[in-house]
Amino acid sequence: MALINRKEIENVQLIVVKVGSKIIAPQENDAHIARISSLAQNICVLINGGIKVILVSSGAVANGRAVLGLSQKPKTISLKQTCAGVGQIEIMNLYRTQFDKRGKNIGQILLSWDDLRDKKRYLNLRNTLFAMLENGIVPIINENDSVCVDEIKIGDNDTLAGQIALLSDADLFVALSDINGLYTDNPKTNPTAKHIAVFSFDEAVNAGAAGSDVGTGGMATKLRAAETVCKAGITAIVGDGCNNDLLSVINDCTLGTLFCPQRKKMNSRHRFIAFTGDIDGVIRVDKGAMDAVISGKSLLPAGILEACGVFDEGDTVSIESGGAVFAKGITDYSSAEIDKIKGRKSSEIENVLGFCRCDFVVHRNNAVIVL
Repeated sequence: MALINRKEIENVQLIVVKVGSKIIAPQENDAHIARISSLAQNICVLINGGIKVILVSSGAVANGRAVLGLSQKPKTISLKQTCAGVGQIEIMNLYRTQFDKRGKNIGQILLSWDDLRDKKRYLNLRNTLFAMLENGIVPIINENDSVCVDEIKIGDNDTLAGQIALLSDADLFVALSDINGLYTDNPKTNPTAKHIAVFSFDEAVNAGAAGSDVGTGGMATKLRAAETVCKAGITAIVGDGCNNDLLSVINDCTLGTLFCPQRKKMNSRHRFIAFTGDIDGVIRVDKGAMDAVISGKSLLPAGILEACGVFDEGDTVSIESGGAVFAKGITDYSSAEIDKIKGRKSSEIENVLGFCRCDFVVHRNNAVIVL
């Protein structure tokens, strides 16, 4: 019998699973330990069946609070980081105990935005993850909350998990929460809200469910993460991991919402350009240039209205028209050079600049549509 029996996600080879704080936050009846045991069991079943799994786990601060005897969320950054440092050890010990029972090794990776946005670190992280997976190790990832400051803070593990799905070229992204996915309204406040089993982001829906008292997410961050991975061609599922096991959420359409990918899978380079790397500036273009880029053509100087910010050749820029970003790409000209050639024909570049690096400003192979 197949481990995954839904036709929308056949032939899955790599899954990124995100576990919310409420699922593994300490409870008096030790329900969190039973959930961690179930999660480890399901992950091991998947691995033994030939499917690789990366786990992104929240819960460090919540577990640190329990160890330190705090009844409320820490209100200062330093205390929160203290809880994270203490709690990270606790949750890794819990995971290690459960995976040891099943003969699997685990590896810890703590990350900040700097680790994802810097191309060299991004590639090193990618290589490390693949090495762990090839050696039968379950990577367990969390944000490095004990040292992160606002400038490098990711902010929530839904976003982090989505980025890991992009980086690892996952086939499926699963976010386990305390709710059965997406509803037509907030089911915690509206008992008539209807569950949505399959969702496309072309549809509009009210998804304003609030986060729990132990987490920082909520349905909004899960939706953003799901939309990001779907734009990259990865299927997403958001489901109830408090009351159900991982495999049930994946296979049973009543226990979660499956988000359909919006296009074919992007390659790793395009995913980095579109969703992860730093944006160094903006190129504003007219509608004709926008239509040309969307249709798969390179961005030429004739359609450029202005360059905003200071950036160099080889930097990543947003490309916008009418105030909306529709693409991102790597520019072959600096902002200063673009200021001189904007609105001109490609044949004029050499006369204006004294050289012609190329006839286009952003080549079609270096442009990614993000609508």
